[in-house]
Amino acid sequence: MLQNTRFYAIKKYAFSLNHNFLYDLYSPIIGVQATNLYIKLNYESEKQIILLSVATEMGDFLKQMSMTIVEFAKARAQLEAIGLLTSFLEIKGNLSTYTFITNEPLNFKAFNENQKFRHLLIRQIGETNYQKLEYVYGANRVPNQANNVTATFESVFDDEEINQISLMNFDELYKRITACTSLPIVIGKEAKAVVESYFKNYDLSINEIEHVIYNATVMTDERDYRVDSDLLRVKFHQLINSVNNLSILNNLKLNRNTQMFIKHLPKEDLNNVFADYQALNSEQYLRAIVKSSLTPEHLTIINVLHNKYYLPDYVINLLMDYTLFKTNGILNQKYITKVAQTINNLGLKSLDQIYDHFHFVSNLNYHVEQVKAKVQENLVEWAVEE
Repeated sequence: MLQNTRFYAIKKYAFSLNHNFLYDLYSPIIGVQATNLYIKLNYESEKQIILLSVATEMGDFLKQMSMTIVEFAKARAQLEAIGLLTSFLEIKGNLSTYTFITNEPLNFKAFNENQKFRHLLIRQIGETNYQKLEYVYGANRVPNQANNVTATFESVFDDEEINQISLMNFDELYKRITACTSLPIVIGKEAKAVVESYFKNYDLSINEIEHVIYNATVMTDERDYRVDSDLLRVKFHQLINSVNNLSILNNLKLNRNTQMFIKHLPKEDLNNVFADYQALNSEQYLRAIVKSSLTPEHLTIINVLHNKYYLPDYVINLLMDYTLFKTNGILNQKYITKVAQTINNLGLKSLDQIYDHFHFVSNLNYHVEQVKAKVQENLVEWAVEE
């Protein structure tokens, strides 16, 4: 039968194979044999282009792969099930011709948002190892002053019929909100889209969503209570990335150096500190500092900085380092919120602006203390001489 079976391999997109990515994320789920088959089919598609689309004989291919037809069928099914391969079959007489289309692997963000893939991988390698992969592949750097300008689905595809489709049971959500508060909370169209997106991609419970809704509700100028869609995204992000028990952070070496507030660090060292601020959310950063579970007081401080002062994570991380420096290692809520208000009052937004302010204030206070100490020393000497 194999002598009458051939196939064409087509690489659907012009993507580059990242072998480490395949073996880290996909191989534990589908196995090494299926992973190798996927890589080989991609190479086979390139060979067929050079050979002017001459089909590959299945028998010859299996010999090259040292695979039986049963092993091939199993590996192929695994690739198809996880979305890496699409297969077509055409039969003419006694000749069977397959067309195998290799699809581009998901990027890490999309992979992580797929709850089935994420569950399968964690089941194979364990939570701790998965958290390491999250740090390796998920620590993307975003420019300090960049704003998220991504268009929403509804802003582009304004279709009434599609807009009426809802995966989330908002009637049940409204019932719960009504039962818990007398405030007339409004969930607008864009906020609903955010809720549906997180509900679908992260398999959140209605209890979790309800809690996030309360934390994202603000009072408008018209004295209405409305769910702020931007704040809603922040709160969902905090929920998804809650890492109060991440053991990986016990061994995470930060580049922090509190001497940077009174000294000028080399540019490379300062960039490394800023990179930590941008890579970790506030819970992760503080957890990596204290090397223990965050206390309710810690979480309250972070929530206040997020919800009342609307500070992003990277600013809060810098603010926490500065506060710990100024208060001898104690995260004082009264002091840190006072500094947060000062930042907002001065209109400071970027890490560079805020750091320069902290550096200036610290050095000013430092020189004042030196002058006081010198004056006191002179007074003592004068008193002794007299």
